[in-house]
Amino acid sequence: MTTIEGLAGREAEALRAAWTQVDVVQCGYCQSGQLMSACTLLRKIPLPSDQDINEALSGNLCRCGTYPRIRIAVHQAAARLGGKKG
Repeated sequence: MTTIEGLAGREAEALRAAWTQVDVVQCGYCQSGQLMSACTLLRKIPLPSDQDINEALSGNLCRCGTYPRIRIAVHQAAARLGGKKG
């Protein structure tokens, strides 16, 4: 089992950088789950759509409603990784 402390790899690093650049975090309640789910998503779908992101992260409740910033950060991380469809 991997926890947020053990999350590593290209996707994890790109997401952490994007999270910081977009200033996603507000209260921090959901961040571990959001990052873990986003990392899994980028490993499966290198260039996710908004719908892909919404579905992949739907199990994580964000009390502050930062979903738009989370979505932007996931897209930014995918672009940083050179994500390509197909």
